Amino acid sequence: MTSIRKSILIVFTEKYLTLLINFIGLMLIARLLTPVEIGIYSVASAVTGVAQILRDFGVGNYLIQEKELTRLKIRTALTVMMLTSWTAGAILYFSRYYVANFYHEPAIADLIEIQCINFLLIPFSAPIYTLLNRDMQFSVLFRVNLMSTITQLVISLSLAVSGYGYLSLAWASVASMACSTLMVNANRPKDAWLLPGIKEWRYIVKFGTQSSLASIITQIAMNLNDLVLGRLLGFQVVAIYSRAQGQMYLFHRDVMEAVRKIVFPVFAKAVREDQDLLKAYLQSVNYVTVFAWPFYAFLGLYAQPIMRLMFGDQWDAAVPLVKILVFAGAIAALWSLASNALMATGHINKILRSELIVQSFRIVLICYAASVSIEMICYSVIIIYAFNLIITLKYLKQVIGLKLSQLLLSNLNSLVVSVISMVIPVLCFIYVPNVIDSTHLLIVSSIGCVFGWLVGIFLTQHPLRNEMMRLVRNNK
Repeated sequence: MTSIRKSILIVFTEKYLTLLINFIGLMLIARLLTPVEIGIYSVASAVTGVAQILRDFGVGNYLIQEKELTRLKIRTALTVMMLTSWTAGAILYFSRYYVANFYHEPAIADLIEIQCINFLLIPFSAPIYTLLNRDMQFSVLFRVNLMSTITQLVISLSLAVSGYGYLSLAWASVASMACSTLMVNANRPKDAWLLPGIKEWRYIVKFGTQSSLASIITQIAMNLNDLVLGRLLGFQVVAIYSRAQGQMYLFHRDVMEAVRKIVFPVFAKAVREDQDLLKAYLQSVNYVTVFAWPFYAFLGLYAQPIMRLMFGDQWDAAVPLVKILVFAGAIAALWSLASNALMATGHINKILRSELIVQSFRIVLICYAASVSIEMICYSVIIIYAFNLIITLKYLKQVIGLKLSQLLLSNLNSLVVSVISMVIPVLCFIYVPNVIDSTHLLIVSSIGCVFGWLVGIFLTQHPLRNEMMRLVRNNK
């Protein structure tokens, strides 16, 4: 348990540091580039994102969940990743002009061409990175991720200031990948650098096919907003929506990425050692919601001052969208660890079925909503995330016996904590705006939210309270 707590501390320290660095980068880039430039890059990245799923072919997840990992399996994983990554990169490279013509924007071809370099580098870093993650070597990954994030920030800002526009973001991603590749190879485990092999290809291809299909379906559906909006409503609308969605993703994607780094190896270890996965899952979700729900409540209430502080008033059009999307984020907190639990138990087929159902529903609904308005897309996301919760619960019940009533009851304490944490921010929002400016209002309300959150943790005797008390005792 001590090693898990240490891992949590390292991973969250890394994530918050990288988030802070990324915040700084986003705030500066939003002022250096126009919404149209950022919109063009968002569309190009959405296209590249689909190919990025194929390049991994589920190899990373396979290496983490495999119970009996041998050198032959590692060698085969390296071979599979080389073939899929380089093939995906080649397909993307030679189709770049067709994509650019579809959107009537030649710049997209230039962006895709640069981003294809990442596909050449990924086989030399991703398998090693995954093995470090499997072994829970989070201190090494901390250094790798921090340095690659700093590299991306420095390169993107330097090139943007020098007048490279949207190309600065593409070259920064390549520089970040190159930095990560060098660092993971400098810290690779002894079994991580092997010659390619194909002897165990059947195991990996079977797992990778299902994992990749699920991921590709998800990636296409997740990027559908940018892809459809870019075609129907223009690149500026893409940028506005992406900026609003980015605020929701601060927790749903960025913070949860840190959580998933820990819980997937922990869930997989619990399965290997025949421990109670249901209990571990419920406790993990409870820890997620006690942070997520106050975050989304505060973000929804103070969307405008937060957006202006981070990006300036040229992004005010994104504020109403943020106020809608926070409800989707709150729902996502209840199912965001579901795929980790299913994958840890080896039920990759259930993940595939779930994604086929949910993302097919998403594609239909988003295509309809995009023809109505950008606000309708945001409301559609709420419906999609609620539907996702229903479907994932169906499969979690089959695998670990989870019921909806158990999930909701185990998170009532997080709901109470969220309500208490918002008392001071709501009072400030109603009575203080005419007294102080928006920046100082945001600071005062943030402090009040944290204070209320701590009070709620102790009043409800949330499980996090014990962890906080243990941390205090250990530091004495």
